[in-house]
Amino acid sequence: MDLILDHESFLSNEIAFDGSSEQSVELDYILPDYLPDIFRILKCSFYPKVISHSVNGEKLIFDLTLSIKILYLSNDSSSINCIEQKQNYTKTVDLFCTPENPCFKINPSADYVNCRVVNSRRLDIRGAVTTKIVLESEKSTEIISNAKGLSVQLKKEYVTFPAKRLTAAKRITITEEIELSKAKGKINSVIKSDCIINSFEKKIIANKLIIKGEAKVSLLYNCEIGNDEPQNIETVKFSVPFSQIIDIEGITEQYEAMTNISIASLELIPNKSSDVSELECEIIMLINCVAFRYDTLELATDAYSTKYKCDFECADIKLEKKPIEIKENQTIKAELTCRDSEISTAVDVWAKPFNIQNKYNIDKKSFSVFGNIEIGAIAKDENGCPLYLEDTISFEHCLDTKVDENSSAELNVYIDNCTFTITSSDTIEIKAELFICGYIKELDTRKLITTINVNEDNIKSKESCYAIKLYYAEQGEDLWEIAKKFSTSISAIAQENELADSTRLQRGMLLIPILD
Repeated sequence: MDLILDHESFLSNEIAFDGSSEQSVELDYILPDYLPDIFRILKCSFYPKVISHSVNGEKLIFDLTLSIKILYLSNDSSSINCIEQKQNYTKTVDLFCTPENPCFKINPSADYVNCRVVNSRRLDIRGAVTTKIVLESEKSTEIISNAKGLSVQLKKEYVTFPAKRLTAAKRITITEEIELSKAKGKINSVIKSDCIINSFEKKIIANKLIIKGEAKVSLLYNCEIGNDEPQNIETVKFSVPFSQIIDIEGITEQYEAMTNISIASLELIPNKSSDVSELECEIIMLINCVAFRYDTLELATDAYSTKYKCDFECADIKLEKKPIEIKENQTIKAELTCRDSEISTAVDVWAKPFNIQNKYNIDKKSFSVFGNIEIGAIAKDENGCPLYLEDTISFEHCLDTKVDENSSAELNVYIDNCTFTITSSDTIEIKAELFICGYIKELDTRKLITTINVNEDNIKSKESCYAIKLYYAEQGEDLWEIAKKFSTSISAIAQENELADSTRLQRGMLLIPILD
């Protein structure tokens, strides 16, 4: 009789590429005629975003857009002027492999920014952007679940594993007409803007993933109060609802979906022809989804034949458990101090996380997320002149969720709310509400059998003078190891000794049947 093996295939992700791509930035900028001369630079910032990516064989191609924003003051004016320039780059990265069903994490960040005033109408801007890239490739492994023939015995364990993985990515554009309150004044120019999506709802139906949420937009702008009055600075916050259906062939309610939404672009265009304060808001989002279907089956962890010599091959398999969704909050406080002037009022405050990382704490049996937060404020001194204040602080937050060290975390940090208090004539205290979200993937490492080889020419020698042996078992001894030692079966020992629960042995004598 031949040996018949049944296999089950399961999926695992392995990191196929972990590297980075660098992009130098050089810009010689001449002010257009409608902007006033430069008197003092307040801030020059880089805001890099990846707007699309694709894989072609062993190459990753992605489009990087860089928004360069400069805030400055002109001579004899209390108005803040904003320059925004966009640079677009197409980058190609050699992966040195052809990934199967790839899943990417692509995070660009500014390394440094230098802005030099050549003259009152010209700027020389230099800097660099590094894009961190981690690529996960799908790997399928065949594991033995059952064996028939050649007197092969299998030791099995119930294992929950990812049997199928589906990925999907979609780029969507949302356009909304926003009418601001008349009390805010008409928009003249945008100084600063930001957009986050820190929470959303998702629902799976047959072959589709439904996403519903809100994009939170914050805006700082110059406005005209009256014909004879100077410009004033106003802030406004609003939400833009969105709902999208993403086609994912094969997805059902049995799948667990990990979904990430990132902002690729935010455009705010004031409608200066309107009598009321209106603007057109255009948001480009990138939605990435990885969905798993999990199965629970009995898989082989040990094997032997009662009749023939046999050997088998095992593999240490890291099985991903169902992901744990993380949603936690933390409040941080920091102070900004102005050394040159007294602060009369604060116009706008903000906090921006960057360099976000995570680590596992063995003592606390949990993950910590840590990194830096840039805190900033635009204020006014006693003469109404704008002040730009900023500082960088570090933070660390230990998650409440307890997991073992064989886990990995994918966590994001957003600023849910930011408020301020002027505590003295030169100090602003900023309080930021952090929202930590993402997923923890627990890994269950098992030694599972991938191949069994039975040598039919090598028959085990057995003593034929008796059919039963006596064996003194110790408390809690493994019945499988006893059966394997004497080349018999667990079922035969259990039947001979009338064991109702063959997995729990009491101390005492056992009858070991010797099989032919």
